[in-house]
Amino acid sequence: MIFFSLCKLASHHLPRLPGSLGHSLRRLRREFLPTDKERDVAYLDGAGDLHELEFRMRELDQTGRQTRGPFRRF
Repeated sequence: MIFFSLCKLASHHLPRLPGSLGHSLRRLRREFLPTDKERDVAYLDGAGDLHELEFRMRELDQTGRQTRGPFRRF
């Protein structure tokens, strides 16, 4: 995360990256920083039985749950 932030700061005034390099960086970001939806699906997949699945679904439906926001520019 720190490396990503430093690269973002360093590349602020540079021209846009070539498509293949940009695609590779997006793939890495998605691999190491999954979206909230992907994390929720992985969490629900880890349920051992129906009761645990229901408990996890109720836990995810709570309104006070913190979600990670979208990526923002500096």
